[in-house]
Amino acid sequence: MSNNTLKPKGVPQCPQDAAYLLGKRANISDLARKLGMSPNVLGNKLNPDQEFHKLSLGEAVAITELANDDAIIESWAASRGYVLVKVPDQVCCDEELSDQVCRTSEEMGAVMGEIRQAREDGIIDPQEYEQITQRIAVAIKEALALKAVIKAQVRELPRHPSTVISKGA
Repeated sequence: MSNNTLKPKGVPQCPQDAAYLLGKRANISDLARKLGMSPNVLGNKLNPDQEFHKLSLGEAVAITELANDDAIIESWAASRGYVLVKVPDQVCCDEELSDQVCRTSEEMGAVMGEIRQAREDGIIDPQEYEQITQRIAVAIKEALALKAVIKAQVRELPRHPSTVISKGA
């Protein structure tokens, strides 16, 4: 598989770029205070062009948690050819399963539509390929979310002595 497949749309391919953009979205002064550093130092660490101040893995994890922003880990996953999927916290009803089945089916349909549209002229160009792979990444996320929803609904069957069939019978 090539290194540019299944890259989610809008996700920077470099975790350092994702950290920089996260810093643009978040309140750097507040993050810096919570991390125990000056806003200037944090700004430098988030700057991918900065030569001397580098963001450590621990700092990246802390920033992800403090900002409640998964951009760094999504970028890292995408750069390694993975898709990050948030597992649902809790599934409490069959309606959630039905909703997830519909979302998964809808995304798979969108993938097929994207492929059909790209092939209308008989070839798939690089831009169309990129659109297809982005749509596939979304469909994969929905399929994995469906797996998690189904797993949350797995229950052990009750074992009653009256339902056990003896081998000798």
